[in-house]
Amino acid sequence: MGVKMSVARSMRRAQQTQDILEAMAKNDFDELKRLARRPEGFVDDKLRKYVWPVLLHTQHGNYLAERGSEKDLADPIQISKDVERSLYYYPQVLGKKAAIPAAENVALFFIRDAMLDSFDPISKQLRLMSSLIEYEDPELTLFLEKANIMPYYALSWVLTWFSHDFEAYEKVIRLFDLFISSQAIMPVYIASAITLLRRNEILKAEKDLVHSLITQIPQDMDIERLIEKAVLLEEKYSILQLQKQSGIWLHDESVINTWEKDWGILKWEQVPDQLQVNRYLSHQVEKEEWEDEMLLEWTRRRRGSIEEDDDFMFR
Repeated sequence: MGVKMSVARSMRRAQQTQDILEAMAKNDFDELKRLARRPEGFVDDKLRKYVWPVLLHTQHGNYLAERGSEKDLADPIQISKDVERSLYYYPQVLGKKAAIPAAENVALFFIRDAMLDSFDPISKQLRLMSSLIEYEDPELTLFLEKANIMPYYALSWVLTWFSHDFEAYEKVIRLFDLFISSQAIMPVYIASAITLLRRNEILKAEKDLVHSLITQIPQDMDIERLIEKAVLLEEKYSILQLQKQSGIWLHDESVINTWEKDWGILKWEQVPDQLQVNRYLSHQVEKEEWEDEMLLEWTRRRRGSIEEDDDFMFR
């Protein structure tokens, strides 16, 4: 059985590789995005080295759109630091030089909400996750509420694109294939899918053990099944519908709400307007008094859980 599965997977990877190369040859941007959702994604790092720069619009080098100047940047020094932090979490598929502009675009066009002083945009994303889980599985939601589980268990998942939560490089890199090919809210769909797929395990847990259980992602999760579930959730609940249905509205300049017009509509040869996005960053969302206290509590719990794992180093 194992040999048959191995042969079947080899054939699937070979076909996927051929399809990727054909899409690259045809400059078929949309097809590349579709292929990222198929099993195996972009197959291996040799292919990713060519595909990722195309999807991240850095294949022609690092540059700013010619619709402004550097004087329009909100805070060049702070932005540089934010890019470095993003690069820290970014797998070294592209090599150091090519990874810098790629990570910059990831920071600005996918995880920008995490770069604000206010925690409110990320908090709302996590609350949208809770709403989605409630619509899909009211029983699970009620159980989590009775166990006093807040959605912040998924905070590190969303902030780091799961790179600190899955140990296997192959799983992290597979998720990155999906994330750079999807709208910025996709990590929230993945987080929702993880929780929903674990419903039976969670419902069997003792109340005082639920928090510890839910924060730790099983390392043997089937990554392709997880992606399939997340894509189904995305199709069922668009981000606009999710905001309308839940009454949880992200601010107009949230990366979730601006992604389509600033990034999603770009074609093969087009350049993203980083200056416009940096202007968003200059319009800081007002910080609430409770945010620092909540983040300190989350950090304390996060450090505590990490210290229990000798193989994990807190960064």
